[in-house]
Amino acid sequence: MTIPSNWEEETRLPLFTSCKQAARLVSISIERRLTLRELITMRVHLLMCRTCSRYRRQIMSLRRIFLRHTEILDNVPPSPNDTLAPDVKARIRSCLRDQV
Repeated sequence: MTIPSNWEEETRLPLFTSCKQAARLVSISIERRLTLRELITMRVHLLMCRTCSRYRRQIMSLRRIFLRHTEILDNVPPSPNDTLAPDVKARIRSCLRDQV
């Protein structure tokens, strides 16, 4: 038996997967919709594995937090205190010029 070298070959395995494969599916599910096979594989594993279920909840919580803070930061204009002092800007410009 050969060991699969990429994800598509790994998804041909039985529905019972390792924690490593389940964690991969959790990560992939954040970026795109899972295929039906991937979704079933992940759900079956999560039903049986408390640790991976906790991992998925934590990942989803972090995602919600990041999305919430991104929305907040996108809607907040920069304050005058967030800008650099003119002398600091001048020093940065001179350092950049010296390196060119």
